Amino acid sequence: DKVHRMEYDCESKSFKKAGLQHPEAKGVAKKMMSFGEGGERLAFQFFEIASDGCTVVGEPLVAKSSRFIEKDEQKNSTDDFGRTMKWSNWRARDAFVKKFCERQHKALRLAEMFNKKLDSIPRLDPDTPRVTFLDCSVYYTDDLNCGEAALLVERKLNGKFTKWNGNNGYVRRGDEPKKKKRERPEIMTIPENCDVIQFDSDDQDDESDFIFISKNEVAQAFSHFTFHHSGEKMVLVDLQGEYDGEKKMFYFTDPVIHYYNKQNPGKKNLYGRTDMGRKGVERFFETHVCNALCPLITRGFKDVCPLKEIE
Repeated sequence: DKVHRMEYDCESKSFKKAGLQHPEAKGVAKKMMSFGEGGERLAFQFFEIASDGCTVVGEPLVAKSSRFIEKDEQKNSTDDFGRTMKWSNWRARDAFVKKFCERQHKALRLAEMFNKKLDSIPRLDPDTPRVTFLDCSVYYTDDLNCGEAALLVERKLNGKFTKWNGNNGYVRRGDEPKKKKRERPEIMTIPENCDVIQFDSDDQDDESDFIFISKNEVAQAFSHFTFHHSGEKMVLVDLQGEYDGEKKMFYFTDPVIHYYNKQNPGKKNLYGRTDMGRKGVERFFETHVCNALCPLITRGFKDVCPLKEIE
């Protein structure tokens, strides 16, 4: 009863109760000292544990909590499980993790749409990386020493952690695309007494016709894509995480969304403290340099406004 977990449901846009991730998990454990921090969050090592209270089950996880919690004047608050919370800032902590979890799921859906767009581009190098975001959920814990806590939890990345762009206009440079040498198919030997006329085939893929895109260019084009896909109302930046070369996949986490609606310019910080609105969108385009992928993934958005799909 001292640990609960909730998952975000994209269809209903609400949080639903869920069991712990590993079937043998009966509790959780969190390191007291954080190992990293971002613009809004502190990151801690986190594990699900068996009934003995010591054995770790499942993969290593990361728990994140807010660095900035505004005071809530209401002394007692009720969580989604009907429990009365003692901390005056409980509602602020709960709202933070839920808002961030919802933001990361929104980013995940945008990544899926971007990947579909890549799949539709003719002659794109089949080894072009795809993008995704870590799935996350909310854990509620109640500890005698630490009190109640609301935590955003996701799996721990084990590869090289890299930032491809930032929320202040930073852009990672380099990593130019290189044409990869492909193995030619084996040519069958034809016996001399065989009455066959051999022709050079024009059906083989001409390597020079492929569109080669670097990892860095994919990341920058993804941010550009989100601006057009949202009807020019937001841009997703601060792309950071790891790249899995074997799977040809980016695994991003902790996204930042800058939102600005010309029809409602007074709406600010819709996606948290790091949402800089119009200034954030402008900073992205001040440093963004379109690459060969940008015009291919931004086509077809003039007559549609897909923002409704993800809001």
